[in-house]
Amino acid sequence: MSPEEFHYIDKFQNQYFKNMREVRISSLYWVWDNLSSNSGSIRKSTVISLIPYTSLSELLTELESEERYEDCVVVWDLMKLYNENEQNGEYKKLFK
Repeated sequence: MSPEEFHYIDKFQNQYFKNMREVRISSLYWVWDNLSSNSGSIRKSTVISLIPYTSLSELLTELESEERYEDCVVVWDLMKLYNENEQNGEYKKLFK
């Protein structure tokens, strides 16, 4: 553990960051719902450019370890969006 990680470890354990994570998950639900219903309020290219693939994969791992499988479905569907729209591997290269 680096000194910087040690300095911030208490901050990441507090309730504020746990709440921010829940807000993020609820935002992903909104994105997923709008993409599923084809409402036109958000584009696939916007999602791909704003949400890093690695961020989704890390979140999926965390949710699996907490056994929050309903949330895993939403994250997994958004990750499939990258696979469906991947052109010569450029999306995954951007976020690795």
